[in-house]
Amino acid sequence: MSCYIRHMKDFLSDLDIEPETKEERKEVDLAIRNAICKKSTDKCNEVWKELKIWLDDTQKKKKLQSNLMNF
Repeated sequence: MSCYIRHMKDFLSDLDIEPETKEERKEVDLAIRNAICKKSTDKCNEVWKELKIWLDDTQKKKKLQSNLMNF
């Protein structure tokens, strides 16, 4: 499911997103996958690999932040 959420605590906290329950983490996971054009069936490590690229690219990171602010 959301193996990478724990690595994004600071990033998500800056957006006032603090998932506490398993269901909330799943919702955040799906929102992130949607934002970076990954499927819900993609393996967690594949999503995390792509997500790290997004977090390292300033424009992609801003786009991700914008998509998640509506979460």
